[in-house]
Amino acid sequence: MTLFKTIGITGLGLIGGSLALEIKKRNVAETVVGFSRRHSTLEKAKTQGLIDEYFTNFETGIKNLDLLIIATPVGVIKDYFLRIKKVSPSVLVTDVASVKEKIVNDAVKILGKDSNFVGSHPIAGSDKSGIEAAQRNLFEGKFVIITPCKYTKKENILKIKNFWETIGAKTILISPEEHDRLLALTSHLPHFIVYLLLSLLKENKDRDILLSCIGTGFLDTTRIGKSPPELWAEIFIANRKNLLKHLSEFEKNLSEMTKILKEGNIQKLTEKLISFKKVRDELDGKR
Repeated sequence: MTLFKTIGITGLGLIGGSLALEIKKRNVAETVVGFSRRHSTLEKAKTQGLIDEYFTNFETGIKNLDLLIIATPVGVIKDYFLRIKKVSPSVLVTDVASVKEKIVNDAVKILGKDSNFVGSHPIAGSDKSGIEAAQRNLFEGKFVIITPCKYTKKENILKIKNFWETIGAKTILISPEEHDRLLALTSHLPHFIVYLLLSLLKENKDRDILLSCIGTGFLDTTRIGKSPPELWAEIFIANRKNLLKHLSEFEKNLSEMTKILKEGNIQKLTEKLISFKKVRDELDGKR
């Protein structure tokens, strides 16, 4: 038995496309509707069997949906709320963005306190983008953070929770503010630092020779630097309050480690590195 009659997805990239795959595979909805600005993307999604039908006109397509999933970049989600408000303000809506406080606040302001919006964020992804990057089982065993606010209806939280768990994910509920504070450390800061690390490579005068000295360690560390810069610029700005706080803490730790390095104190440096490695080892055990 399906959870929904018709699910619409706007933004058929890695996350949106992978969601369409899972919804079809697991029979979560009778019909999957796709939305995109690019007609070629919609045609490709239909040909590949990711969606059953599509619309280039968003306002026309959302009228008969039971659930709308917004899988677009952060910067355009507010615009979709405005369009939803005009045509179908009562539709159940969720999103997949990695910034939540701004989006939840925008939903309350635009759709109203009585809206059917529930914020969510799957902790799943890749450095690849576009519909070509869509993959099966992307959400299997992964966490999805659901971020209700004080106005979010309990029945809607349950519907979105059931949706994610039906496609194989594990769900947790935290506030939008707490989500952004935590993700600034575990996701946004690492991406920011990797881009800065790549800037050193870009500016190095011995770049041609340097390329021969790059091993898997550097490539593994900087893999997320292949992610779409436009998408991450929006995330950095949207969550800059939390990101700047963690950057300040990072700078303090960097200054301390720089001081130890200048002193040439191998014992103290080793002790520090051992304590950091212990934190990383514990992550594997806890997850």
